[in-house]
Parts: sequence; C-alpha cells; structure tokens
Amino acid sequence: MNGELYHRYGPNVHLLVDSMANSGLTRLCDRDTGQHQVRGLVGALYREVLLRAVVNQVFPTTTTTVYTPMAEFVGERGQLTAEVIDPGTLVSVATLLRAGDLPASACFNRLSGLLNPGTVRQDFFGAGRVTDDGHQVTGTKVTYQKAGDLQKRILLLPDPMGATGGTVIETLELYGEEVQTAQAIVAMHLIVTPEYIRRVTATYPQAQIYALRLDRGMSDQEVLDSVPGTFPEREFGLTNTQYIAPGGGDLGLRLTGAA
Repeated sequence: MNGELYHRYGPNVHLLVDSMANSGLTRLCDRDTGQHQVRGLVGALYREVLLRAVVNQVFPTTTTTVYTPMAEFVGERGQLTAEVIDPGTLVSVATLLRAGDLPASACFNRLSGLLNPGTVRQDFFGAGRVTDDGHQVTGTKVTYQKAGDLQKRILLLPDPMGATGGTVIETLELYGEEVQTAQAIVAMHLIVTPEYIRRVTATYPQAQIYALRLDRGMSDQEVLDSVPGTFPEREFGLTNTQYIAPGGGDLGLRLTGAA
C-alpha cells in the first residue's frame, strides 16, 4: 500500500504511505535497535523514500536526449529521449545539528549525483532545545550558523523528528527575508505530531511538509479513530516534556551517542 494518508491538515502536508518505509521506520523506532542500524535506516529512509517523493512532486523536470552505447551498432535507434530532473535546479539543504546531520548529508550526496556541479549547497545550523527546571521546552537556541542566499532555490529541511516545530521555525527565521525568495520550502521528517503541523503551517503556510508517519499517541481514543485533523483541539502527540509518543526516543542521541 503506497500513496498518501488522507487527512484534514491542508494541501501542503504530505503523510506518505509506503510499506517498505514503514517497515524500516518501525524497526528504527524499536528500542532494541542499535546505533549502527539506526544510522543505516535513517540514511536509507531519506535517500530512498522521502527525497524521492519530494523530487518527484516538487522539483522541475526537463527533456534530455542522449546516445546509449547501442548507437555504435544501431545508429539513431540508439538515441534515448527521457524526462529527467532539471539538472540546473538550485537547492539548499539545511543541516540541523545533531539529528539532522545524517539526513542532510544523505540528501546532499544523492542530489549532488543528479544535478549539475555547484547547484546544490549544504547550509549548517547548530540548534538545540532550551528547557526549564521542569524539563519543559521553552525555546530553541542557535549556537552556529553558516548559510547563503535562497534566491530561486528549493530549500530542504531534513529533520527526523517534527515535534514542536521550534527548530524548523527558528531556522527559517534565521534565513530572514531570504525565505521569500526561495522557489520552494520543504520540511522532511520521519515522524511529525499534530502540534508540529499546526505550528509550522500557521507560521509558514507556504512551507510543504513531508513525513513518513504521524504520531498522535497522547490523544483520546475518539481522536485516534478519526481522520487526522478532524479534532485539532484534542489531537496531541507530545508528552509533557515535548517528546513524541509513541515516537522513536531521542533520535539525536541514538544517531550520534552524544547526549
């Protein structure tokens, strides 16, 4: 079963339904899955599922013609004409440290093999949660930033866990007015919560959200049985310390071993 999950969050939210991806994501979320396998699964899910969906639906295409090795034997019949990603597409991949490091590198490396040299740029942001004495998330602190302009670029924000939306919003705010010059803004997640969707779509309605799973495990049973987005005021996926339930735990820690 593949496609997109039906919901009521609006046209810019894409909750992918992919049997192979769901198998990998479920194994990743298993508490007994170790770091090496977690890293392999995250990289594969971004390269093979999320990036493929975004490229197919967001990136411009063009028609190109090449000669295959068979042209030596059959002449013009060895000519191939195909619709491909426009190799001149400009892309910026925002690296949101820690958990976003591996996903961003996976996207950057894959796109670098498909597009023209110099068209793909990797930006870097060191951002982390700020919590109070009660372990409540009070904001996001940025400790490092190295980014360029977004003029006519597709901006990708690969961040595995879309929990509160704070990191993505803070990153977009750091780009400032450059956000308005981007060709498209695409947030790419393994898991998102209803709280994340509400906050990001309200703050940046032009942003497109792609995710492999919606977690709303803190909702009541009537909500869980309903079409996502039906009861927004009762739909929750975060614990009181802003971790996703059922989620996958602290993925930054599981990916890097760094607390």
